[in-house]
Order: sequence, then C-alpha cells, then structure tokens
Amino acid sequence: MSVEERRAHLVEAAIGLAEKKGVAGVTTRDVAQAAGVSLGVVHYCFENKDALMTELAKALSMELRDSVDADEAVWQDAGTGIEALQQLVRAGLELMWLNIEATPERQLLTYETTTYALREGESTPAKLAIAREQYTFNDSTVADVLDHAREATGTEWSVPVQTLSRFTLNMIDGLVLRWLVDNDSAAVRTQLDLITEMITGYAVPHPDHASGS
Repeated sequence: MSVEERRAHLVEAAIGLAEKKGVAGVTTRDVAQAAGVSLGVVHYCFENKDALMTELAKALSMELRDSVDADEAVWQDAGTGIEALQQLVRAGLELMWLNIEATPERQLLTYETTTYALREGESTPAKLAIAREQYTFNDSTVADVLDHAREATGTEWSVPVQTLSRFTLNMIDGLVLRWLVDNDSAAVRTQLDLITEMITGYAVPHPDHASGS
C-alpha cells in the first residue's frame, strides 16, 4: 500500500472501532490491531491519536459530500433559474439524507467526535482543534455543494456562501440529531422541504439570465 492507502485503511479501522466503543475508548494500539499492522505503522502515518481522529472526522464528512456528487444526472439536468435551484438543492439534500439514513452509527460517531474534542479540549487545547477542523471542513463541503448548485442553475447567492453554508450545516446538524432520537424519517423530509425554502430564499437570478442576454 502507498502511504495514502495505508492512512485510509487505518482511518476505516478507527471508524469501525469508534462505532463500537466510542471515540474516547479507541487507542492507536487498538487501531493497529484492527488494521492488522504494527503500532509503528500507525505512528508513521499519524503523529498521534488526535491526528487520526481529525482524519476520521474528515472521512465521515467526505462520505456525505460524495453522496451528493454521486448522481451526475441530478446536476446535468438541473435547468436554470430559482425554481431549478430549489429543485436541485432539495435533490442534493435528499441524496445526502439517503446516506445519513443508511449509516446511523456513523452519524452518531460524528457527534461523539465533536463531544470528545470539546470535553477533552478543556484540558488539552490540541484536542479542541479536532472539532474546529471538523466544522471548518464541513462548512467548506457544504459551501462547495451550494456553489455547485449555483453554477449549475445560473443563479447567485445574495449572501456570502460561507455564511449560508454555516447556516445550512447548523440546521442539518440539528435535524440529524433529532432523527437519531426519534427515527422519524417522514418528519425529516418535511423539514428538508422547509430547509430548501430557507436556503433558496437567499438566491437571486444571475444578471445575465435576469436580463435575458
């Protein structure tokens, strides 16, 4: 394996362990054993557990991003204008939700990673960086999806996309946490409709399309 392949293998092993015993209970020795490698290999790929947990959080975020990008037909047949943007954002949220719904253990792990970083960060500031990097990465992921939707439909956002991505991520965070509690997928889809309306309420036609040129 290349170093990148080895790192990905170790992250996947860490995810499997963390799903079973929680982030706090995972050690680099556990990861080495689960991955079938020596402890030295783990420390060659990751400086410490915090570095491994940071990559774990990013890997979980990438899975959601990939779920939105996976269906090329959704993006290619988007059309133009605000209505097309609404349909595209809602379709993107649905693709994301299908991934979330199929992986409840990984969604719970996302919250556990954040809680672990916040709790441990009280005494070890470096651990707090795990949560901050996690949310920074998530913000950029959502921003990229929103910008992709804007470009695909010939529209513009009336507020900075970074502001909109943070707002969107906050809503999705709460939505997923509530679903983990009550498992009400029907309610989630109704709320995704509302989220779509709120997000696209900050969209305007691109000047070229608005002028008909």
